[in-house]
Amino acid sequence: MSATPAILLSPPVGRAMLTWNGKQPPPPLAVPAAVEVERCGSGDQLLIHGENLAALAWLLANGYRRRINLIYIDPPFGSGIDRARRVRLRGPGPARLIPVADVEYRDTWNDDAYLQFMYERLIALREVLADDGCIYLHCDFRKAHHLRCLMDEVFGAERMLNEIIWFYPRGGDGERQFNRKHDTILLYARGDRWTFNYDETLIPYTRRQLARFCHEDERGRYYWNVNPRGERVKTYLRKPGIGAYDVWTIPIDAALARDLGYPTAKPLALLERIIRASSRPGDLVLDCFAGSGTTAVAAQRLGRRWIACDVNAGAIQVAARRLRNAMLEHTPLSAGFAAWRIGDAAPAPQGDVRIRVTHHSDQATITVEAYANPLLADISPTLPDWRCVVDEILIDPAYDGAVFRPVVVDAPLRRAVLVRGVYAIARANIGASLALKIVDAAGGEAFTVVPM
Repeated sequence: MSATPAILLSPPVGRAMLTWNGKQPPPPLAVPAAVEVERCGSGDQLLIHGENLAALAWLLANGYRRRINLIYIDPPFGSGIDRARRVRLRGPGPARLIPVADVEYRDTWNDDAYLQFMYERLIALREVLADDGCIYLHCDFRKAHHLRCLMDEVFGAERMLNEIIWFYPRGGDGERQFNRKHDTILLYARGDRWTFNYDETLIPYTRRQLARFCHEDERGRYYWNVNPRGERVKTYLRKPGIGAYDVWTIPIDAALARDLGYPTAKPLALLERIIRASSRPGDLVLDCFAGSGTTAVAAQRLGRRWIACDVNAGAIQVAARRLRNAMLEHTPLSAGFAAWRIGDAAPAPQGDVRIRVTHHSDQATITVEAYANPLLADISPTLPDWRCVVDEILIDPAYDGAVFRPVVVDAPLRRAVLVRGVYAIARANIGASLALKIVDAAGGEAFTVVPM
């Protein structure tokens, strides 16, 4: 893909305008260098490791202007918390959480810096959004009022379709105010037409509701003649349910977050509802604050194409592991993805691996004998098995020296399950070099190449 020197962004289109210290229009975007580092299957989806404004510049320079049909973003909430990474050891038995001296996610902001950060990204996102596309912005009480003003300014207040309330009844019980148990999702269209699949959003009638349609007219249509307010009017059974409301009760998937080791992972049900409502099969979905990859997994399961981006190497690791599992379980591996590193994205901390290769007449056996990550040096002597800290083992038996193409994928999602550590590969599938990659629960990686 070719690059251009800089990308010019269109100015905002709406009123009124929010102001803050240091507000300025985004400068032309420099297009960063990009390299493909991994390919899983043969699909054209993109998993991008890099700062998202740089990634958007790269997408704009490579043919994605007004190409994205649906955008969902879950940006920083401005919570004032920098979350330290905690490692949940793998294996059966009670869960063990180990703190690591590493900050996984920073969410401490100066208000002015936060607004400028979001302003620049919303303008760039408008550039990639299709004329009939929609954008969902997920936030909470801390920044919802500011972000709605920014969305009005960038997209136009008349393009605001819904303020969706996501209610999740779980967690602690505050005693100094009403319990804070909802997030806000702002839905805007880019233009005066957009995709909304009404039938996909219908709430099915209950058995009790269907029983009310007990009268039949002369044309064979069923109706009830007393509505819930006691008024005698004919209400016909015209559709299998009622239109969804803008308040959604969807529980947080605590088990998923625990298995992924990613506490802020959003439930698949939430993203599947959004994708079903505002895109069609084959459409292109973008999430440039991808986190644990829920948007990409939901899009993959629903037959949409996707682009996911995150600056955090640990988030990219989790997302890739989920996507590999989703492809193996729900779709053919041909519906794969390419992983790219863009700009100056920081690589994952490097660990050390020791492997042994045993050659046989018709196959080779690869045995991982040990793995160590310097971040986990304090707990390594206490581990019953090195596999307790390993999330993935991937093998490319015919590594070309440039792009890693894993064929052997050992990436259990459930934390009670350990990787196998021993792998047999047919000689016919082995090239001149074999590459093995390990991803650990602390965000570290090891990559080794073995001449065959």
